[in-house]
Amino acid sequence: MAGVALPGQPDDEPRSPGRRHALRVAALIGWGVVLALQTAATLRHPGFANLVAEVGFIVLFVLINVQLVLMRWLGHKRWRRMTSRLHGSAYLSDKYDLPNRNYILAELRREMPRARALGSPFVLIQFSLDNIAEVRKRRGDGFADRATNALGETLKRLTRNSDFLAHLGDARFCVMLVECTLEQSGIYLRRVPGTISVSDGRQMFDIPVVARLHQYDLEALYATDVLHEVEEVQPLRRREAPRANAFAA
Repeated sequence: MAGVALPGQPDDEPRSPGRRHALRVAALIGWGVVLALQTAATLRHPGFANLVAEVGFIVLFVLINVQLVLMRWLGHKRWRRMTSRLHGSAYLSDKYDLPNRNYILAELRREMPRARALGSPFVLIQFSLDNIAEVRKRRGDGFADRATNALGETLKRLTRNSDFLAHLGDARFCVMLVECTLEQSGIYLRRVPGTISVSDGRQMFDIPVVARLHQYDLEALYATDVLHEVEEVQPLRRREAPRANAFAA
């Protein structure tokens, strides 16, 4: 898919979730090989040094995996705490357990004076699923909702505690990267996949993810104007290699 070059991004394609999963599997296999070799060495040549090395490798392996699980659990706990705090207010989206447009506007009103005072801009990125209305007609509401939920969960996982994420409605989400420039936002953008894969129960379909970026110019005074500006920016459509056994939705 032809695309526009991203700020601060080299020509190589962003890693897809499938590629990240393959890297995790490869890392586990590598750890398994190392532990197997060390165990074999310990059995062949029993001794204090080999035993200490064996225990050290096992402890290191366990600690790394515990850290990964703990980070994911803390991320989910953070979102549950936020949504429970917003329940009953006008700041919670009716879908996906995410803050809504009113929430991001409130955060903009709080962040804009601070950004002007410190001369430190922030970046808004709007993510959406390309041609979601046509996909909804072809594949049905359930398929479109699952795709939107998958995009929302991906953004939850990637967004830092110091930044803000909101659901703007339909298949549109907005991320506010605090104390960030347009060039620096490319680091975050490269982590977001260029397509979302969703199953219809029989096969996988890919839906392109469109991004719009806008850096606060430190001059606008109204939050609605700033949010409107990012919605009017020309979308970035990123090149990503087709996934195996997946079709265009």
